[in-house]
Amino acid sequence: MTGKLSTGQRLEIRVDTPACSGCRLCEMMCSLYHEGVVNLEKARIRISDNYAESLYEPHICQLCEPPDCVAICPQGALTQDPETGVIVVDNELCTGCIACVEACPYDAIRWSGELERLFVCDRCGGQPLCIQFCTSGALGLVEAG
Repeated sequence: MTGKLSTGQRLEIRVDTPACSGCRLCEMMCSLYHEGVVNLEKARIRISDNYAESLYEPHICQLCEPPDCVAICPQGALTQDPETGVIVVDNELCTGCIACVEACPYDAIRWSGELERLFVCDRCGGQPLCIQFCTSGALGLVEAG
């Protein structure tokens, strides 16, 4: 798999939590690509520290079918692309109620109070940088299904 989405292709990012080293290169590249700055708070992927189990845990959209985040949004600000499964956010409709954040079983959608908007993985338009820069192999692109 090349890591590039093609029209009509529904791909998911595989997460291998034990392989994650916590280097946070994925978060850095994500925020740099999307926001033009290296700022972990502005990344669409998030790494959490699970000190009790000595693990770092990547959180990224798993393209649920059907997605709880879309279903629960009272404003209709979230939709799911029917071809790729990517969650699309209409920032003009989003009120910041965070119902979608609370509904996500993967802890993969975040609200930024600083930027007053949602963050959810968009697969970098077809070439997820998090995968390209994951040196530990904790992230991989696989065909869904």
